[in-house]
Amino acid sequence: MVEWRITNSVFTVAFNIVLPLSKIAEELQNLRDISIDYNPSRFSGLILYTNFTKENKKIKIIIFSSGLMNITGLKNIEKLISIIEKIREIFKRIGIDLPEAYELKVTNIVISGKFDYDNIDLDKISSDFDNRNSRFPGIPIPYYISEDYKVTFNIFRNGRFVCTGIKSDINNIEQTINNIVNSFQEKVIKKYAKQ
Repeated sequence: MVEWRITNSVFTVAFNIVLPLSKIAEELQNLRDISIDYNPSRFSGLILYTNFTKENKKIKIIIFSSGLMNITGLKNIEKLISIIEKIREIFKRIGIDLPEAYELKVTNIVISGKFDYDNIDLDKISSDFDNRNSRFPGIPIPYYISEDYKVTFNIFRNGRFVCTGIKSDINNIEQTINNIVNSFQEKVIKKYAKQ
């Protein structure tokens, strides 16, 4: 079974409420445990940083006036709901009550891991996938899950990989990832493993 771990993720939370970003930025600047970046002439969203979890201090929230929020940098998916609750608390401190109901979507998950094989023939896989111009020590290989959904595996000679573009139903993330990596190993990697 392929070993893997989440190294980054992006989730979109839709609160379906209009948010006055200028007012929010002004209020958040007064909170000492919050750091923000807001320059509407450069980017339309407000970026919020705080220590959402002890393990992962690089989480950032990108907030848009439409009520959409992108949560990026999360490595432990189990913390997602508590982060959303912390966002609610922060907004409550500045006088904004976010709705109880919201839509949650997995936008992108990035994983790194190790296939069951230690010696991948990168020259052959590169040739077969017409990827000879890669200057990266690994080879990027697109893997189509369906006609309109693909992920990209960056494969290294030692059997390690990084996979980007994973999307899933929020309740089936682990199962989806297992299905993708094990299917890719069986259908692609197995053919290029050196004995």
